[in-house]
Amino acid sequence: MLKRNINLFIALYAFFIIGIETYIYWHSQLRPWQPSTPTGRIIFYYSFFTVLSNLMFAFSCLCLTFNPNCNRYSFKVIRLNGLVGVIITAIVYNLILRGIHKPPNTLLQFTNESLHVILPVIGILSWLVWGPFRRIQFNVIVGSFLSMLIYGIYIFIRGYLTNQYPYPFINVVRVGYVKALYAAGSVFILFLGLALLLWVIDCFRRRI
Repeated sequence: MLKRNINLFIALYAFFIIGIETYIYWHSQLRPWQPSTPTGRIIFYYSFFTVLSNLMFAFSCLCLTFNPNCNRYSFKVIRLNGLVGVIITAIVYNLILRGIHKPPNTLLQFTNESLHVILPVIGILSWLVWGPFRRIQFNVIVGSFLSMLIYGIYIFIRGYLTNQYPYPFINVVRVGYVKALYAAGSVFILFLGLALLLWVIDCFRRRI
């Protein structure tokens, strides 16, 4: 019962936070470089790796709330994407972006910390304690990496068409293609490394 309640809490908390930010992005242009239309801002908002990672992790937690034994391939890929994604979110934001990203008000400061610190910490701890394990295999890692690659292609194509990029270190307009692709490649390598690390942990925990 506790495990289901924790998963339900994570899912509802993430949906609540993302819902708040979705509402704000729809009604407000927070920065002059953001899209001027509500639809454009929503597309821009849901292009953030942070948002997509927390959403996938929340969906996987919601699925586990109602079906703790879920073992579908699509679930395992989404679950791994969410797990690795929130870890990368926490690492990249707190090491690189925290000093340059300043939310404009108290509410957005709260949602920002929730997505970049609170949810990643709660999420990873819940997985380490309760799992579920036996959900990470090589083909799952391949599926997760391919979905990450598709996301990267989407970001660069959209950026080419709109000159809008979700993160400064992959902003081709500012840093050029060489530095942007190098930064993106570094994130891909980090993603793969963390996925393999979680696979090792999964293999170890399933034997306990």
